[in-house]
Amino acid sequence: MRLTHRAALLLGSALVLAAPLAAQAQQAPPDTIRFATGSLSPGFGQPEQGTASPSVYSLWPLYDSLTMVDPKGEVSGLLAESWKNIDKDTWQLTLKKGVKFHNGREFKAADVAAQFTYVITSPDAAATVAFSTNKAQAFVATARALDDYTVEFKTSAPNPELPRQLAGFWMPDDKTRQEIGKAEFWKNPVGTGPYMKPNYQGGTDGRMDLTSFDGGVRKPKVPKLQIIALAEAAARVSAIASGQIDIAQNVPFDSRGQIAAAGHTVHMADRPSVLGWRIMSVRKDSPFADKRVRQAANYAIDRFGMAKDLLGGTVVPQSQCATQATFGFNPDVKPYEYNPTKAKALLAEAGFANGFDTEIMVIPGSFPADSEIYQLAALQMSNVGIRSKLSIITFPQWLDMWQGRKNRPDGTMGFSDVFSNACHNFNAIPFDAYPNMTCKKELPHHCDPAETALLDRAMGEFDLEKRRALTKELMAVNKDQAQNIFFTELNDLTGLNKRVQGFTNTIQRFSFHDITLTR
Repeated sequence: MRLTHRAALLLGSALVLAAPLAAQAQQAPPDTIRFATGSLSPGFGQPEQGTASPSVYSLWPLYDSLTMVDPKGEVSGLLAESWKNIDKDTWQLTLKKGVKFHNGREFKAADVAAQFTYVITSPDAAATVAFSTNKAQAFVATARALDDYTVEFKTSAPNPELPRQLAGFWMPDDKTRQEIGKAEFWKNPVGTGPYMKPNYQGGTDGRMDLTSFDGGVRKPKVPKLQIIALAEAAARVSAIASGQIDIAQNVPFDSRGQIAAAGHTVHMADRPSVLGWRIMSVRKDSPFADKRVRQAANYAIDRFGMAKDLLGGTVVPQSQCATQATFGFNPDVKPYEYNPTKAKALLAEAGFANGFDTEIMVIPGSFPADSEIYQLAALQMSNVGIRSKLSIITFPQWLDMWQGRKNRPDGTMGFSDVFSNACHNFNAIPFDAYPNMTCKKELPHHCDPAETALLDRAMGEFDLEKRRALTKELMAVNKDQAQNIFFTELNDLTGLNKRVQGFTNTIQRFSFHDITLTR
């Protein structure tokens, strides 16, 4: 089978437009940005759901963060005016003055302290991605207001990267949350973002309608924003091509011709992320408990062919969590070569000369060409003896299993031995989900003591260059342990209606506030 036989790799055919969109009028409203994404945030307006896909697309219009990070890892202030390091465990942050919440109350240092206290102590926050980011990366122990516009952060370990990591936390109005209760707040969130008062229809698979707010740091130019959940990438492409929406998140690489033929465009943006699968041993006596089997799975994959033929050479193959623009990237850690012969030899050495059957849970339609990449990877693993069955799950299902809410009868995580878990470095440091963080959570996977010790050293080092060197070493150790199957670095492809002007994409933070619509 040739890589260029794209049609044979598709997981499914294009679906018709989802109900929330099909009922809309064809005439483009002049005062509304119509944006389609795969899913609304699983927690609706719960800010602790984090700053990664899919939550970022429906939370970023509602909330701001203290800082922002660009694709090259440079940090700038958003709600924060400036920051300074007092000692290895203390930072002070100065806020911008005059920023308002959606209810008109001024955003102050006490609001920052209240949100971080909530994130650190709340069981609800503990079950979310942002909480694990805080505990695993930021090490924020306490946050307190020194005055109306100065926040003091104390960390439980030295952290030279705190300003960068603060970009991973949304700032809600904790006072309103206490007054109306968190469940009500998640449906009626109050932040400082450019859009407010979301009206949710149809759950996370439905849509939300928002109105503009000009009291924050990002002042919108279009009065209304409508966010529509369309799980299928093909549906988002059709909606752009037909003029039913203005922005389509994550359109397939090979849809560019269809979109261009309709007079619209595809915007491409870099992102510090790597498409990949996570290898864990959820079954008793799983073959993947043997490092040689994990390495065999990696040698079975043609990453260079994927990058060239499925993504048009717009990305590079990868074999580490850190990307080229990420802190700690190790240029000496090369991707696994495509070597089926070596893969078969490793399997035989591990006692699986006749191969074995396995399941791989995937979430297709989340990243460019991911459906085709997953199908091809499963085929190539099957060709060496790792007979792989793809099972499609949704992101909410993935999240439930990752957070431990959906377990197997034996008490282990609900995942299969291999499952989708791309490496996202949204704060430009590869510590969050990879390479060995799940060891810290005592989840069932391959914990190498030496790797864990190296991770502890890296995360406890305050000298930035020493920390960088340890992180580079960590990337090499993690490749050898083969706990992941990395494919390629990721980019973001966004379909844009020809009437959209002023669009930018900064690590999945779309510039809704800067957009104007032409007639």
